[in-house]
Amino acid sequence: MMAQSYSVFAIEMVDKNLVVTPQGDSSGFRYVDIQSETNSVIAAIDRKNAQNLVVNFNSTEIVGSIMISAIIKLARKITSRKGQAAFCCASDTMQEVMQSMNLTRLWPYFDTQENAIKSFESDI
Repeated sequence: MMAQSYSVFAIEMVDKNLVVTPQGDSSGFRYVDIQSETNSVIAAIDRKNAQNLVVNFNSTEIVGSIMISAIIKLARKITSRKGQAAFCCASDTMQEVMQSMNLTRLWPYFDTQENAIKSFESDI
């Protein structure tokens, strides 16, 4: 498990699962940096041949629409490759945002990163 940290996202491979951790809300970053790093993470999905994606929210209380758009782009990328995506470790406020946007209907939410990764194994 080698972690790689950009300014917007930290990424780590756990087996064939790419774990992406937003490092704060979009208000703390320039829009161009979010887009650039989102594209870098998409390239990492291909380069590392990631099968699944976990978005771990443990480093931020809440993210806004720009960051959510970037996360959706990553989740769609992995599902277009026939992989699975999941969210984990979000604050109560962030969980409410995800539920109100119906994101948890598209990609499940788990309390821990370990449970999110285990969920991928159970769907084989």
